Amino acid sequence: MYPHQTDFENWCRAAENLSDKSIDNANYCLNLLFTYGRVNFSSVDVNDITSSDIRDYLLQLREKESLSITTVNKYISYFKKYFYFLAVAGITPTYRMLDLKGFTFDRQKTFVVGWPDHLAELIPYLHHPDTLWLLALTTLGYESKELLSLTWGDVKDQLSDDLVKKQLENSLTKDEGSPDPYIFASRSGKPYASTNNVMQHVKADKNLLAPMPLTLTNVRISFIYSLISKQEYSDIELMKKLHLNSKSLAYYQFYATKSNLIPLDLERLKKQNENNR
Repeated sequence: MYPHQTDFENWCRAAENLSDKSIDNANYCLNLLFTYGRVNFSSVDVNDITSSDIRDYLLQLREKESLSITTVNKYISYFKKYFYFLAVAGITPTYRMLDLKGFTFDRQKTFVVGWPDHLAELIPYLHHPDTLWLLALTTLGYESKELLSLTWGDVKDQLSDDLVKKQLENSLTKDEGSPDPYIFASRSGKPYASTNNVMQHVKADKNLLAPMPLTLTNVRISFIYSLISKQEYSDIELMKKLHLNSKSLAYYQFYATKSNLIPLDLERLKKQNENNR
């Protein structure tokens, strides 16, 4: 049995009007989850299990059992219902699976790779300095949640390309009263209130990595896939460079094989630039 099984079954009948067959199916899926979790999760306490744990379980289950997307999404619906019950019953303080999304059918998503090795060559084609900052900070391993708090002092010694470093330094909003300016800041020197401010500026370069839309998520994932696809690093080196644990790295390695990875096309940018003159 899995935790709170009897109470969950009663709730499914009374509150959700589920049939006995549906409850049996839910029990089957949940028993499999907790059996797997006792070996592979850091904890099977319902207050400790995360959506990432469940995603990792479903990925290996789909691979091992060759399950269809429809079947995997049925598992997800039972898991979400179970954790919703736990929240409603007060067993967990909040509903823990808000970011657990269903799997989509195997439509390949396109990511442009290789751009981290060509930042200096991209400079002539940029329309706003925030785009270069976003790309450069991503290659240093920073994630979107960290961007607004970064200052020049945090990153200047990590920038190895002199041309890129000079370009970035010249773009900063400098204030005599603040020798260490924020990277993403308004004219007053105060940091942006939201990454939305950054992305409003990045829109000026929306076609830079076409056909891949230039979003925070896409830039981060394409950087990860760039390193993975080079096949030059061990898993330990990748985890260090990408700030990932082993489970997250395995997740990205798996989906890199499912994605359409295309190399950066500098010739396209050159022609596009010539056409816009």
